[in-house]
Amino acid sequence: MNRVKGYLFIACAATLWGASATLVKYLFNAQFHPLIIIQTRVSIAFVLLFFYFITTNPRILKFRIRDVPLFFFVGVCGVAGSNYFYYFAIKESNVATAIVVQYSAPIMVALYAIVVQHERMTKFKLLALIFSSLGIFLAVGGLNGLLVANSKGILFALVAAVSYAIFNIAGKPLIEKYTVWPSLVFSLGAATLFWMVIQTPQTILAANYSFRDWQVFALVSTTSILIPYSLYFLGLHFLTPTSAIITSTLEPVVAIVTAFVFLGGSMGTLQTVGAVFVIGSIILLETSSEPTIETHNHQR
Repeated sequence: MNRVKGYLFIACAATLWGASATLVKYLFNAQFHPLIIIQTRVSIAFVLLFFYFITTNPRILKFRIRDVPLFFFVGVCGVAGSNYFYYFAIKESNVATAIVVQYSAPIMVALYAIVVQHERMTKFKLLALIFSSLGIFLAVGGLNGLLVANSKGILFALVAAVSYAIFNIAGKPLIEKYTVWPSLVFSLGAATLFWMVIQTPQTILAANYSFRDWQVFALVSTTSILIPYSLYFLGLHFLTPTSAIITSTLEPVVAIVTAFVFLGGSMGTLQTVGAVFVIGSIILLETSSEPTIETHNHQR
């Protein structure tokens, strides 16, 4: 049952990420700079979570000093890195290139799990990995969707893939040490501190964004960071990083469908077949014989 919960949490997170991608594309078209979107979405989510727990259950925010490097590794290299390089990959090339290259991350995680962690690669996981990769390639239009790519966009997307892999691999031991909510707060906090160095709060305030703009930033933060990252950490609590990241390949399918519905994007036979492959890979994982991850609540 825990395994089913894990897949549902990850699938819901991927759905929200995919849907919020359409909102972010709209904001880019409205001339919002990618960096302001990236920074405010993380910072607002952190502030909301921090003040919620500091007023309701401050004990949950206790941490060990020796684990601070792990917080920053997950928060900066995982959360901030994947967000930054993914959005700038879209800006420098196109959505198809960014999604296809970024979602080479499941392959990276699977290889790391096999070589370093000695995780057994079952035939179900291998087939799911192949199906999800093929599905994403088809969903973005196949080879034609990549033809307008440039080397800079591909490089950014590749770094985003590495960051996303890091988030999945390093996030697992963090959750095992601190459980879901402290892990999320500390990771977002580390990412927030990092962005405050890159672009100070004074710089953002000096831009004189309107109250309506801040409402938009809060909406993006809630739908693309606060809720989906909470769900993803919950899912990662029950699944291996390999299973979690393969399930998250639902995100580009949702992004393409929502873009088709709300932004007039294309959704032909190729995209439909790709979506079927991605969903099939998730079903294949769920029906496999992978054992349930045992959970330990050290600081709940």
